[in-house]
Amino acid sequence: MFRTDALFTAVLIFALRTSTGAAQTADSAVVREEKGGLYVVTAEFVVAGPAAAAVAALTDYENIPRFMPAVKTSRVVERGEGYALVKQEAEASFMLFSKKISLALDVREEPGVIRFTDRCGKSFERYEGTWTVTEAGGRTTIAYRLAAKPSFDVPGFLLKRLLKRDAVQMIGQLQAEIAGRAAAR
Repeated sequence: MFRTDALFTAVLIFALRTSTGAAQTADSAVVREEKGGLYVVTAEFVVAGPAAAAVAALTDYENIPRFMPAVKTSRVVERGEGYALVKQEAEASFMLFSKKISLALDVREEPGVIRFTDRCGKSFERYEGTWTVTEAGGRTTIAYRLAAKPSFDVPGFLLKRLLKRDAVQMIGQLQAEIAGRAAAR
């Protein structure tokens, strides 16, 4: 469980300063703190291959734990034309500390845009975002936007760094998955 005591804060600061992360995509994610504890994460990256490979990876909800290890379970509860309700359990961890994250994502799939909003409210007071996918010249650009307000306590400056670290890792994992799917086509 995240704690906000001085020891935990000192350990996180030390580890964040010494972690190596995915250097090649380190600048691809930006985290801004808005009013009232809301954090906005934005990222954009390009992959070789068709947009269909990117959309296939982003909408392969039940297999997400295979290529995104922080997501422990991902289960489609309901699916319809352009719609899915997906329940996910993830684990945000840092050194010896971890926090279980529960989401019930209401996902809307439109041409070029995937929108998602958490409906359970267990881990976040607000959690909503989009994936925008555009193809040009044999390359696909994927833009990610997430607005999140956690329902747990963690110092803002640490949460900002953790959100960036997690977004960078997610981008790297998605790039590899999409590249594999594009190569298989």
